[in-house]
Amino acid sequence: VIRRFRLLALMAAMCLAGCGSNAPSLQEREQMAKQQQLLDLCLRVQPRLPAALQRFNSAQQELVAVRTATYLPSAPPKPLDPEEQRRLTIYDQQTEQDLYEQSVETWRRAEADRRDRWERQQSQRDRNAADAFNAAAQSLQQLHPELLRVGSPPQLNNEEVERFRTCKPERFR
Repeated sequence: VIRRFRLLALMAAMCLAGCGSNAPSLQEREQMAKQQQLLDLCLRVQPRLPAALQRFNSAQQELVAVRTATYLPSAPPKPLDPEEQRRLTIYDQQTEQDLYEQSVETWRRAEADRRDRWERQQSQRDRNAADAFNAAAQSLQQLHPELLRVGSPPQLNNEEVERFRTCKPERFR
């Protein structure tokens, strides 16, 4: 009788130890469900990802290009040639000098207007590029918020982007 009792107790202990370790815990089941949801999201997002990434990269490059652009002034009038001036009479030298100073003043006014116009246009280009960049970033965030690193300006989270490009199940574990 004692042997049967020991055998039954031993079998019950083995069954409890074996049965309990094979079933996933609640945390494991929740983790597996979350991984499956991410994989499903990846499969839904993957067809749209290349175009969204292309828009983001293009908008980012355009914004950098606009913000690094510098104004290039036009060439000023050529100064008077001293050798030529020596050959002229004093009256002609003064006339040439007056004409030169007028052309320099005209150039300065025109250059100031040109620079103002360029700055206004540049400001508009900057706003347009920033708007396009923000729209591209928003588009990526709508696909999956973790595709971008939070910051100013937002940057691609390359690890997450690569994971969503491939959609391999083992990368979601």
